[in-house]
Amino acid sequence: MRSLRRPTRSRRTAVRRTLRLPRWLAVAAVPMAVLALSTPAHAGVLVFSNGFEGGQLDKWDRPTGGDAWAGFEVNTGTAHWGQNNGWLSARQGWAREGTWAALNGISWNSTCAARIYVWPQNGVEFALRVWDANGNKLGETVPWLNASNGYQTVDTPAWSPRGNTNVFVEAVISSYDGTTRTVRVDDLAVQCTTDS
Repeated sequence: MRSLRRPTRSRRTAVRRTLRLPRWLAVAAVPMAVLALSTPAHAGVLVFSNGFEGGQLDKWDRPTGGDAWAGFEVNTGTAHWGQNNGWLSARQGWAREGTWAALNGISWNSTCAARIYVWPQNGVEFALRVWDANGNKLGETVPWLNASNGYQTVDTPAWSPRGNTNVFVEAVISSYDGTTRTVRVDDLAVQCTTDS
């Protein structure tokens, strides 16, 4: 006959091991929770975009000075993406197209950058600027662009929105030497990364 003690010991050992497992998990879970709480939380990338499509055309203002012009090309096949794009041209003056960008969900420690696609028809100094509602410049880049056969990106360096949830982004060209300078612009985007 078999002894009944053996199964009893096995059951006791199994019960002890089962009880040890939750204790082990609890001990391991505490350092993991501390590690998870000590790393910064990333809220992700927030994007504002305006590609001159549909009702987005109404969001752009187009002031000019001197003999410069600013406008849109609709369904002409010259857009970077989609059907429409903007253009700026100046010979003795300046031209600008700008729009407000809503940056919802950002915080004081966000960093942002603006990007636009530009197709220079001839060599031109091109400015991409970002302003807050009080007229403070938040970001800017002013590269010289050589004539090209297609669009290229122009990006601002990273800038802080300083808590502003609405910024004005503008594309500007000028010419005062009698040379006509023209660019096409399309697909403006503002991207913000927030660490909380």
